[in-house]
This record gives sequence, C-alpha cells and structure tokens, in this order.
Amino acid sequence: MRKIFAFTVLILFSAKLNAQFKFSGQWQGIYLKNDSIWQNGQPIYFDFEIINNLLDGKCRTEKYNTNDFQVFKLGGKLENKKTLTINQKSITKGSSKSTGSCFLNFKMEYNFTTGYLEGTYDSKCPEEKGKLILYKSKFDFNEKPDPLQDHSWFDWFVNDLKEGLSSPEQRLIELRNFKFDPIYFDYDKYEIKAEYQDYLRKMIKMVKSHSDLRIKITGHTDADGSDKYNEKLSQNRAKALIRFFEENGLEKSRVVIDFKGEKQPVDSNKTPAGKQKNRRVDFAFI
Repeated sequence: MRKIFAFTVLILFSAKLNAQFKFSGQWQGIYLKNDSIWQNGQPIYFDFEIINNLLDGKCRTEKYNTNDFQVFKLGGKLENKKTLTINQKSITKGSSKSTGSCFLNFKMEYNFTTGYLEGTYDSKCPEEKGKLILYKSKFDFNEKPDPLQDHSWFDWFVNDLKEGLSSPEQRLIELRNFKFDPIYFDYDKYEIKAEYQDYLRKMIKMVKSHSDLRIKITGHTDADGSDKYNEKLSQNRAKALIRFFEENGLEKSRVVIDFKGEKQPVDSNKTPAGKQKNRRVDFAFI
C-alpha cells in the first residue's frame, strides 16, 4: 500500500513540475548528425517564446571553432505540456547558403531528472538527421559573424555529458537537496564496505558538478584503545576515503581530511550499538 501511495505522489509531483516548467527562453547545446559521440557534434542555440502552446523564435547553428554560422526563423508548438516540435522555417542570416529542403525539424522533451532538453531532428534530406541535447542558458542572441560565445563552453559540456552530470540549473537543485550520511566501519577496521560505494559515487558526482566545491572527510573511532591508537585509526579511515575518491575520478585537491579519534562521539561508548555509531566518517562540503 505504501509503494502505491509513493508512486501516486511521484506521478502527481511530476505532473505539477510539467505544468509549471517554463520552456520559453534561451537554450544552448549540441546537435549531432548520425553519430553517437557528442564531441563530434556542433554548437546550436535557441531563443524562443511559447504563447498558447505556439512557439516563435530563432535558432543559430555554428561550426566548432570557426566563424561559420546560420540563423533561422523558427515555428513550432508545445504538445501535451512536455513535447516541443520546432521547425526551421527560413534563413535570416549566415556565412553560407541553405536550401529550404534541408531545413531541420526538431522534436524534444524536457528531462526533469537531468535538466536537459533532449531529442532528435530530421529533414527532407536523408543525411540531415540526428540528435541534440540542450541546457537552459543566458546569452546575447544576435546575427553577427562572430560566434555568440567562445566555444570553450562546448568542451566543458562534452565533458559534463561524459561524466554523467546534470544541467547547470539542475545541479543547484541537486546540491540543495543533497543529504549527508556518515558511513560506518567494523571494529578496528578502516576498509570501506561495499554497501556505501554507490552513495560515495553520488558524492563524487556532486563535487564534480561544482568547480568551486571541495569535500571534507572527518574520521572517528569508538573509545576502545588508547588516544594515540584511535587517532591513527581515525586518520586511516579518512585516508581510505581519499583513496576511494581518487580511484573513482575525483582529484585529491578536491578533498580535505580531518581525524578526531574518539574525541567526538555521537552515541554512548558503553554499548555495542553506541560504539558502532561512533566508528564512522562524516562528510561536509566546503
């Protein structure tokens, strides 16, 4: 019964998000022709507004690290509050010519998990089809010959997709909602249990999602043994986390460690259950 209730709440919450989400605005990303590697794609920008489910705006395509570009007038519509169909209607400016028979038609949906607008495109030209992925952004849309932005953002975006990171907008939500939990160790041990590894990888992903973020690791022990021994044991527990983070792609410079030995218990050291809670590592973003 609880599972049914939770599933119903999830459906209602998703429906509410769909109803509230604002598709209008500026988006940038990559469109990729008949390929599976985003790095082989090209920059694309959208600037559109949706009124009464009808879309009006412009699209700009560029070639990576060149001044080659085209600007198109767009038409389209929003269907079922979640699916965008967008069509290039005419070319308004460009460094090369385009024929109407090869204008692109896009079909996209917003991914509420990643924050990306994802979909496919095709045209009357058989070779002009592929996929695209966009994130919401802000830029000065224009029809000038120079690229809208330095294409270094393209490289960052490709790397974000490779790392499985969400959109910049979605990452802020993920950071606000991230909940820290300690991980626990067996008596006199500092090996990381397998049950914690997925959680730790989520933490790594969170740090990678924010270039100014580091993580602080603080090791603790129960009260068994001498102060000196427990301090060393708590240090080994913190170092074990550093090794795990490095082995899973997080640079050592993004991690800070501390170790408290038995000095900061969270429970009584007079019971086995209390001691287990004290044999832990705590985390914090800094």
